[in-house]
Amino acid sequence: MITGRSGQPSTSSLSWSTRLRIAKGTARGLAYLHECSPRKFVHGNVKPSNILLDNGFQPHISDFGLNRLISITGNNPSSGGFIGGALPYLQSVQAERTNNYRAPEARVPGSRPMQKWDVYSFGVVLLELLTGKSPELSPTTSTSVEVPDLVRWVRKGFEDENPLSDMVDPVLLQEVQAKKEVIAVFHVALACTEADPEIRPRMKTVSENLERVGT
Repeated sequence: MITGRSGQPSTSSLSWSTRLRIAKGTARGLAYLHECSPRKFVHGNVKPSNILLDNGFQPHISDFGLNRLISITGNNPSSGGFIGGALPYLQSVQAERTNNYRAPEARVPGSRPMQKWDVYSFGVVLLELLTGKSPELSPTTSTSVEVPDLVRWVRKGFEDENPLSDMVDPVLLQEVQAKKEVIAVFHVALACTEADPEIRPRMKTVSENLERVGT
């Protein structure tokens, strides 16, 4: 679950329009890093606690992790990035385990950083915003059977054609006009979290698709 500055759960206090604004802003930032920065960067550590929010809930990508920014050529830049000084942080209730946000291929020791890693991680963040659930906490089905992770849980829900109410944060269901937008963002998140990196879209495409939601 995503929390605010106090450390108490606060995802449910965020309206759909605010969550969509956070998603769109974060996607734009990552697309810039990938496409428009002087070097084509890989962030390498995309997760909620590395997204800063200003007072208008505009996101700023921060904390480039122990490896800082990683270029796809293998060089580390001396500076750069979106460092937002505003609070609150978006954080998980528990200490985040980076592996929960890493793409499957990123978990292989010695693997070369790819921009598609960031796409996958961003997809997991989207699923958090949509479901109000954290990847660290195994969601449960209606039969209380634990499933491996949030990504697989959501995928199974769509494959089984479960009602949207079984997966989405209940607070969002109060905003009737948002249901179509929520489904659209779910599909973006599912595309981002494809197991095969070749199937995942580029971050620029993800950003463009999100910008069309709600317009």
